[in-house]
Amino acid sequence: MKSPFLFLLSFITLQSQAQVEGYWKGQIDLGGQKLEMAFDIKAVEGGFAATLDVPAQGAFDVPVDETTFADGQLELKMKSMKASYSGVLTDNAIEGQFTQHGMSFPLNLTRGEKEAQVARPQDPQPPFNYRVEEVTFVNLKEGNTLAGTLTLPKKRGKHPAVVLVSGSGQQNRDEELMNHRPFWVIADYLTRNGIAVLRYDDRGMGGSTGEVENATSLDFSYDTEAAFDYLRNRKEIDASQIGILGHSEGGIINFMVAARRPEVAFLVSLAGPAVNGIEVLKAQQAAILRAQGMTEEMIQFSANVNAQLFDIVEASNSREEADSILRQRLPAWGYDAERTEQTVEQLASPWMYYFLKYDPTEAIVKTTCPALLLNGSKDLQVIASQNLPAYERIISEHGKTNLTLRELPNLNHLFQHCETGSPDEYATIEETISPEVLEMIVEFVKRVEK
Repeated sequence: MKSPFLFLLSFITLQSQAQVEGYWKGQIDLGGQKLEMAFDIKAVEGGFAATLDVPAQGAFDVPVDETTFADGQLELKMKSMKASYSGVLTDNAIEGQFTQHGMSFPLNLTRGEKEAQVARPQDPQPPFNYRVEEVTFVNLKEGNTLAGTLTLPKKRGKHPAVVLVSGSGQQNRDEELMNHRPFWVIADYLTRNGIAVLRYDDRGMGGSTGEVENATSLDFSYDTEAAFDYLRNRKEIDASQIGILGHSEGGIINFMVAARRPEVAFLVSLAGPAVNGIEVLKAQQAAILRAQGMTEEMIQFSANVNAQLFDIVEASNSREEADSILRQRLPAWGYDAERTEQTVEQLASPWMYYFLKYDPTEAIVKTTCPALLLNGSKDLQVIASQNLPAYERIISEHGKTNLTLRELPNLNHLFQHCETGSPDEYATIEETISPEVLEMIVEFVKRVEK
């Protein structure tokens, strides 16, 4: 017969476990700016599962990789964000610390309600008047498999086609961010207008495999080339009319592929840089700080600090050399061990180092197919006033008649109509992508097809 005392202990443990379930909200202080974060914790077989919301950044239902709760101690780990949360349940609150990239912030949580997400009226809705096929293809150079979605017009015959290439950071085939799915919207619109579209998960995301930690834009370009070759072997596709549409970093990658492969029929670049990454980030950082209300004195101070870091990268002959010099210099500039590690990790990582040093000019010059280059006038990430003149210089110096430039008024980096262009607005805007941009892409592809 069980002891009543043991039964009572079991009851108390179960009751404590039940108390951690729920939606928990709190704020971290980022030097005067408050950022709300929330965890949705649920009991599952064998333990707990959780998701993270950061409403101001439009991030909802971000998976928490590891969720443990025992003896009142809650531990959450988000590996992709290099972040964690550690807290203690006391009464009806959780007191703890949120840590990311070596920096720690107090984050105390109380129970709350999940906020309703902003509507996304452009999300495609069935029934679809086209065929949808889940596909996989292989990057033969590196051996990794990419998974994606191919949408095909129902009309019989061979169709023009477009490969979609996402911007920086691992993203799924819809280029989903802040509850927007721009690549799904683009694919739906183009396919309804007779153009086949292949969109795929970035390597290491969704159904795609491949090494990510040491991968650069060049590596990603071979994934795109594999997508291009996959379409060339589909009987429904006109192999002479396959193009590549890239957004942001994708607007660098598409030129890389086209420079290697003259069979590429056309390119569309949505906010693709025409200068190296150092120049992109210098202009981006100043523009975003200005939009956030920073004084010109503070903006200049930040620019001077970053210029010292960028100078080390620019003067280095290798990533290893930049890593070594940064580790020597930063402590002398007053950086503690954690901040030094964080800065080196950011600037001397394989992807970032390549991006900072890479100049897209040579690939743009080598590309001979027609290319439509679009930039929003309020883009604060790839700034029109910096990049369109750079394209114009390339056109002038190399006689490039294949490039068509357009600056589009009141559009941000995601090609949404906006007020300021600040990334803070992305999540709060219902529009996913300007209808005018969708029309321009279709008109361009149809014109090239003729």
